[in-house]
Amino acid sequence: MFLGDLHKIKNDFSAKYLIDTIESMEISNSFTYYNFPFYKGEVDDDIIKAHVLFVSREFGVIFFRCIDAESKLTDEEITKLDELDGHIVGRIGKVNDLRIGRRELKINVTPKFFIADHIDVEGEDYVKAGNLEDIIENNKKQLLTDDEFQILTSVIEGSYHLISKKDRSVSKVIDTPPTKGYILNQIQSQITSFDVEQKKAALNNIDSPQRIRGLAGSGKTIILAMKAALYHIQHPEEEILYTYYTKALYGHIRYLIEKYYFEFAENGSPNWDKIHILHGWGGKGVKGVYSTLTEENFIRPITFIEAKRNNPKSPFEHLFNELEKHDLSEKFGLSLIDEGQDFPSSFYRVIRKITTNSRVVWAYDDFQNIFDVKIQDEKQTFGKDANGDYFVDFSRDENNLQDIVLHKCYRTPRILLLNAFALGLGIYNEPVLQRLENNNHWQDLGFEVESGDSQTGSRMLISRPEKNSPLITNELFKEDSITLQIFDDLYKECAYVADLIVKDIYEQELNPDDISVIGIDGKHIHIYFGELEKLLIEKGIKCFNHLNTAYNNKFYSQTGFVTLSTLNKAKGNESGMVYIVGTEYAFQHKDYIIDRNKIFTAITRSKGWVVMTGFEKAEQCRVEMNRLKINQNKFDFIQPSESSTRTILRGMDKQQGILNEINARVQELSKIGLSDSQILELIKDLNSKK
Repeated sequence: MFLGDLHKIKNDFSAKYLIDTIESMEISNSFTYYNFPFYKGEVDDDIIKAHVLFVSREFGVIFFRCIDAESKLTDEEITKLDELDGHIVGRIGKVNDLRIGRRELKINVTPKFFIADHIDVEGEDYVKAGNLEDIIENNKKQLLTDDEFQILTSVIEGSYHLISKKDRSVSKVIDTPPTKGYILNQIQSQITSFDVEQKKAALNNIDSPQRIRGLAGSGKTIILAMKAALYHIQHPEEEILYTYYTKALYGHIRYLIEKYYFEFAENGSPNWDKIHILHGWGGKGVKGVYSTLTEENFIRPITFIEAKRNNPKSPFEHLFNELEKHDLSEKFGLSLIDEGQDFPSSFYRVIRKITTNSRVVWAYDDFQNIFDVKIQDEKQTFGKDANGDYFVDFSRDENNLQDIVLHKCYRTPRILLLNAFALGLGIYNEPVLQRLENNNHWQDLGFEVESGDSQTGSRMLISRPEKNSPLITNELFKEDSITLQIFDDLYKECAYVADLIVKDIYEQELNPDDISVIGIDGKHIHIYFGELEKLLIEKGIKCFNHLNTAYNNKFYSQTGFVTLSTLNKAKGNESGMVYIVGTEYAFQHKDYIIDRNKIFTAITRSKGWVVMTGFEKAEQCRVEMNRLKINQNKFDFIQPSESSTRTILRGMDKQQGILNEINARVQELSKIGLSDSQILELIKDLNSKK
């Protein structure tokens, strides 16, 4: 499967010819990369790059420099190929699972020059289209297992060492049920490798706007961080903006960029004078997009009080509405917007103005939107130019990388995600509170429509395939992985939660920093956290209480501390064990959508287990969770009308929707061994029969 930018390759005739030739060979379990991987040399502008790299479970690795003129076959090209060989072999050789003994690799890694037919040169380093198939066949050494092939691709893509792994001292499981600590260790031992959608999003920086959509835990932040690191390696003199909404996300973002940069530039660290990780607003002790732009463009900043007076509901929107009116200097070669669902359109428009070639990448999850900011489609979001043309319009372009949907959720176990959706959408409330626009939108989110057409009055039956929640331990997360306990006294509620946390640490072998307590009842959160902190300290357990941290705190958790967090601070972060206190707050007015969105966001912070606690009003939560169980963890409901409920729009034009559906089908067909060319023939046959 080809993983490059079709727009860039169509003008690189020799590389396109090579890739087309490889694809015509119909080799299953293989990927072909264009202009990737690349590595930073000894100096900033020295990039050692694979022109085309072919990797196969059966035929190992072959990478090429494509030469279309004899004059280009220089000593410098030979040196670059040798250096690239050293980088790739060195990285693969560090992985025990890909070696035989101490030094020998399980696969052959072979560098080649792919030369045009008219070039008169011979030797084992050179290959032409006519003998390419023989070269690939002769590269066969050992058929890798599925796991080994996954490891190989993750090493090439730089994701193998990406995620940090916590040390947990856990007992060996024999005949007893595994502890939570053991299960989290199993989860973090999974190979960090990308699915096809993530590969396309992360490994290609395109010269135009790009949207990346997916649920919490689908890898959006990792992808943006990778794009920042790769762009920085290739363009070290350009400025990069990475902006986000949740201040506590800063440490995680910086860690990911640094980690990924090091995968491709072992001899240094990122130049943090060129990469700007800026909070959207900024403030005292925290640099932000707004504070930076007003300072650099000599604009008097509007105070929070003044902004709130002009727009009480969204003072942030007022700031950027006013900022957009100014002539702003173009500053960034690439701008990345994380948590895009929380930003108003005026923010996007300002970011586009300060970014070269409108090279803006934004990621969002419209189900994690706790402020009910309505993200419009890309045309409305970025607005029009003086001629009345939209600045950003995906339907104008044929680049299939412009709008990518990530279907899989790698963080939250399937059973938790189903409960989060059921509660957030009010599927089993009377009435249903939120509806999706059409069946394709359900599919975008990784669900399967078993019956129904999303028309008003249609009987809908929705399930979630296991493949779209691909945790290796999913079978261990049963219905009791998410529970609800009702109390009539806040202090009894806190005592219950504190007792469970003590058991989590001393019996279930979790680290304190595996645990988060999220308070969604803003009125009583100080009482909750004060009482919990007192009870846990009595047991020798320390707490990182976000209510007591400085305004400019940039970190969500601390090693050795249980995290006590507001929902705003928890957004974008994750924990193995999540406690949600004050659950009744989301059901005080059971039909209030914004509070339902908050319970959805809180549940999807978890990588493993959720315990919800609350007062009598939380009984509505229990009723809806029980109805989900009765329906075998499927959504069974009558589609309400647009006028009676809120419709969550898909936000995608028809052409892009069709492209995404084709991509999804191609991935499924590839898994059963069909090559891209065979799939193309099937499509042609179907079209001819219409």
